Amino acid sequence: FPTRVSLARLLMETEMEEQALGVLERLVTDDDSSVEVWYLGGWCLYVAGEKLREAKPQQNGEGEAAEKEWKATWGYARKWLSQSLKLYEMQEYEDERLGEHARELLESINGVLGEPPEGEDDDEWSGISDDDDEDVEDEDDEEHEHGEHCDHDHEMHD
Repeated sequence: FPTRVSLARLLMETEMEEQALGVLERLVTDDDSSVEVWYLGGWCLYVAGEKLREAKPQQNGEGEAAEKEWKATWGYARKWLSQSLKLYEMQEYEDERLGEHARELLESINGVLGEPPEGEDDDEWSGISDDDDEDVEDEDDEEHEHGEHCDHDHEMHD
């Protein structure tokens, strides 16, 4: 485990974020309580998003897609960093520099993307219960029903 964490750090240092993230994703499935792994994943996603943000799209149509991509990447970074900080507090983790850097990255992301919607992080990491699945199904049904009503109304106007 420590060797793979070192490998992820080395890959990040050599600007191989995609490969580093692959290692970190596997590590988090092995041990989802590692503050350092969640932190490194968040940092890696932050850097990847920053590179996407700074890249100039080649054609006009690509600008919107590129913006969505870096914002989505930073959204994932926010989730990884938030999980890292939750574990940091729960475990009373001793590496203060890691905690400070994670908070700085999170503040930077929130400064650009805005604060996350309330409960965004909790829903993502707390696990999915049967009740959550039913809520999602209910929302889908409501949207589907609403969509049917709209189509039906549209047909009536024709």
